[in-house]
Amino acid sequence: RLCGEWKLKCALQDMEAPVRSLDQNKVRRLKQSGESFLQDGSCINVAPHLHKCRECRLERYRKSREDEDDDDPNVSCRFFHFRRLAFTKKGVLRVEGFLSPQQSDSMAMGLWLPSLTVHEGLDLDTSKYILANVGDQFCQLVMSEKEAMMMVEPHQKVAWKRAVRGVREMCDVCETTLFNIHWVCRKCGFGVCLDCYRLRKNRPPEGRYDKGSVFSWLKCAKGQPHEPQNLMPTQIIPGTALYSIGDMVHAARGKWGIKANCPCTSRHNKPLSGAANSVGNGATSTSATTRPNGEPAAGAAVKTEPVEEAGIADTTSGFSGTNSSTPSPAPAPTQATKDGKGSSSALHWLADLATQKEPKGETNGVFTPDVKRICASLLLRHRHKKINVLNMFLFIYFCSFSLKQADKMKGGLPNFLDHIIASVVETKKSGTAPRREGLMGLSVLDPHTSHSWLCDGRLLCLQDPSNTNNWKIFRECWKQGQPVLVSGIHKKLKGNLWKPESFSKEFGDQDVDLVNCRNCAIISDVKVRDFWDGFQVISKRLKGGDGQPMVLKLKDWPPGEDFRDMMPTRFDDLMENLPLPEYTKRDGRLNLACRLPNFFVRPDLGPKMYNAYGLISTEDRRVGTTNLHLDVSDAVNVMVYVGIPEGDSDQEKKVMQTIEEGDVDDMTKRRVYEAKEKPGALWHIYAAKDAEKIRELLRKVGEEQGQENPPDHDPIHDQSWYLDQTLRRRLYEEYGVQGWSIVQFLGDAVFIPAGAPHQVHNLYSCIKVAEDFVSPEHVKHCFRLTQEFRHLSTTHTNHEDKLQVKNIIYHAVKDAVGTLKAHEPKLGRS
Repeated sequence: RLCGEWKLKCALQDMEAPVRSLDQNKVRRLKQSGESFLQDGSCINVAPHLHKCRECRLERYRKSREDEDDDDPNVSCRFFHFRRLAFTKKGVLRVEGFLSPQQSDSMAMGLWLPSLTVHEGLDLDTSKYILANVGDQFCQLVMSEKEAMMMVEPHQKVAWKRAVRGVREMCDVCETTLFNIHWVCRKCGFGVCLDCYRLRKNRPPEGRYDKGSVFSWLKCAKGQPHEPQNLMPTQIIPGTALYSIGDMVHAARGKWGIKANCPCTSRHNKPLSGAANSVGNGATSTSATTRPNGEPAAGAAVKTEPVEEAGIADTTSGFSGTNSSTPSPAPAPTQATKDGKGSSSALHWLADLATQKEPKGETNGVFTPDVKRICASLLLRHRHKKINVLNMFLFIYFCSFSLKQADKMKGGLPNFLDHIIASVVETKKSGTAPRREGLMGLSVLDPHTSHSWLCDGRLLCLQDPSNTNNWKIFRECWKQGQPVLVSGIHKKLKGNLWKPESFSKEFGDQDVDLVNCRNCAIISDVKVRDFWDGFQVISKRLKGGDGQPMVLKLKDWPPGEDFRDMMPTRFDDLMENLPLPEYTKRDGRLNLACRLPNFFVRPDLGPKMYNAYGLISTEDRRVGTTNLHLDVSDAVNVMVYVGIPEGDSDQEKKVMQTIEEGDVDDMTKRRVYEAKEKPGALWHIYAAKDAEKIRELLRKVGEEQGQENPPDHDPIHDQSWYLDQTLRRRLYEEYGVQGWSIVQFLGDAVFIPAGAPHQVHNLYSCIKVAEDFVSPEHVKHCFRLTQEFRHLSTTHTNHEDKLQVKNIIYHAVKDAVGTLKAHEPKLGRS
């Protein structure tokens, strides 16, 4: 490393030698040589007479610290390990410049390049699956960084801002986490992300300093504005590590036959190497990724294949369904199929099958009216794809044996059959051999996994939270963006820990804020005991201005990240019993958040408690305990306790009426009437892809009610709407959007996909605990929502990018390609 490695220890008082970390001999040597060195302390301690960064300037206005030798302020300094200093011939300290990407060392590179050993908790199949699901997002990330480099003027040099342990670099304008390329002020360290830089640079000069701007730029020293052309392009990832990982991703996907649909695979196609062909599922095409200078990277190869919008298909035997060979012959394909026109002929065959009429008293084998109905449905859903007639025949034959079970669910097959149909869709391109694969997805009908189907066959309910095979069937639904229910978790929890009286006894004297669910008013500075004592006794509840007991919920309790520290026993009880640990545990192999190194500020993924009374009156059915909103990450919400309050003899009747009006299915109602389970909350969850249609409806209804729609507000993110039965009906009739109506019973865990709008209405008093995670299947939604949240006002809790999804994507991919690299000897032997 450079001489900046010398620790700045002793403070020198005179102006000529204000450097704090160097002894007299080293200072003398630096003065004589004029050699530059790295600022290794805060501006105040190292260079008080030079331009100070924003953080150090603010430090002057804070009260003095008790310990002047405390080095903690160094890491908050924006020029720490970034700015280079040097002495003039007269011994005066001056700014020499900033680090460049070529000046990185092995220690810095080690954070951003994969190790050649297998990572803990990351096996071969998991690495393949991660790369299949996240690889395309990573390629988009690399392409956006290349586009950013195109914005750098030819005369500008790119600086390198070394990542600092425990510091999350953020854009000073939109508060998004700075991933790599950004722009920095040389004088004060003010930094902006690519999006904010582009927005300001492209804005007309007359509108550049509008006071009403959503993204206002802070000013520099002496009130001078920051002009985009005066900012310095800066990168955080050292050297060419980002592009090296990009090359590794393409090479690994080619060698291991992993599907790819990234934009950079559309050019320069060439045949794969023998190793890649030996493990692929069929014909492939490759693309060399390009470096910033436009030259193709050597050895980069990737299998290209269209990917379903609902989710990326499995790529390995360890994760995929049964990949069987063809068990029986099928009708011979027409000449059109042989000539490469299989799409048209197959669809015509489906259409004929769906519309043909049979003579009275005769049946055509498996092609019953119900099967024909399925064919008609598939024809509509997949009319734009090429269909493999043989596999389609087998698929329909399989459907015929599933209809008996489907009839029990109101005649509807589960939506995951769409995933099975995806496996019989030909993705071959002209000039390549057709893929040969059997029916995939059949493993989801695992007889060893206890499950049922709710919401008329559209919602998977896993009934044994301890079953180690749950993840197989779970993933088939999860990759399509569907919520999932897991029941029976309360049987594994330590019940006494989650009773309201235990919380009141342990934490009763704490001051908290409460929210009146009926009008969203905040009641401040009350004891948490006041809430818990009224949890199951209506007469003990706080009363409102009308003298009636209020329906309250605890606001942010425990606050922030205090759950683990404040309730360690409950934390351990919850984490030990979370269902689907592959996804939900902090070190779960399919929880990408665990791939973020400890060097970085870890995102707060919970657990978080949601405690509230029930809304049971007729008027309450129009309001929610938690209004419609969506989250940037996946989440699992566990109902750990349901309290039925004393003092309302008609509450059971009112709850059942709410359930009846909640659009729930008959199977769910049977859990109340027949199984006598204890209902806690009514959920309505919608697919992430339907969020924009929901926005359109809410904006329309808002305009009908005379509301305004400011540009920095959003009808979903504002959490100001609850979709009652009337709005839900309008949503379905006017936009064709149908969600999942779910009753969460005691011990139920609701899995909510990232980006899925959802709302909650407590039926009785509930204690729920939620844990967030980042699954490979929904990273694309996390990526998109991060951009969406940038445009919210700073009053929104989701405005700040705390998830750091770009960093999570980078390090998940980095670890995956490292693991695949370590397993390459196996590939050679196979």
